[in-house]
Amino acid sequence: MRSSGDRLFGLIKWLIILAFVAVVVLAVLPLRWYYDSISEQLKPLVLREVSGSLVKGSADTLRFDALPLGHAEWLLYPGSLTGIGGRLRVFQQQYDLTFQLKNINAEQQQFKKVSGFVDWATIQPFLQIRNGQFTGYWQFDLNQVSLKKNQGLQRMSGTVTLKDFKLLQPEQLDLGEVTIDFKAQNEGMIVGNISSNSQVMNVSGALYLQPNRWQLNLDIIPRPGYYQLTNALQGVGDVRPGGGRKLNRAGFY
Repeated sequence: MRSSGDRLFGLIKWLIILAFVAVVVLAVLPLRWYYDSISEQLKPLVLREVSGSLVKGSADTLRFDALPLGHAEWLLYPGSLTGIGGRLRVFQQQYDLTFQLKNINAEQQQFKKVSGFVDWATIQPFLQIRNGQFTGYWQFDLNQVSLKKNQGLQRMSGTVTLKDFKLLQPEQLDLGEVTIDFKAQNEGMIVGNISSNSQVMNVSGALYLQPNRWQLNLDIIPRPGYYQLTNALQGVGDVRPGGGRKLNRAGFY
């Protein structure tokens, strides 16, 4: 006759087996069959027009809280007892970013790495450039990105580099590269030092990221003789004493 301890052990064993089977079933079943039932557990990620499975699939639209991120592809696995790990790619015509997930849940989002590009055209409308047309793309190579609900970014390191940066109008001009080098000074305090590698201008300053706040202090100084760049930058920020433009901006995210 089996003891109560043996029966308890047998019950636990069968519960583990059933849990494993349930995970396997969810992993291979089409996600569209049961997405509505698990959507609350996946927040702050919201998917639309899903295909594939929970482990490997795609969505025509992905939203992070209220932020639309475009098309999505993923390969997921449990990152911990309370979160998701794996890889997530979001992309549209003007950007393509891949997030190596460390642990994602409703309270915090931790990424091992964020890589990819964002086209210059995505941010140009925010700079109030009226007299010139620019082109280029931002190359992302970030590590240890961590966000917390209601607190924003907590940690981030790595670089974001503006590459293939050119003035197209009124004249074509190669502007070199601009790099933002991010380091986390303390939990919740991230500083991105800005520098340039250019023959025609000097860009320097810093981007400060604090809980739910950002501040940008930036100097853009065309080198002597490049009047076409000076004209193209009119209206960007404020006139800088001694020449060039200065941007001192702050806000919330």
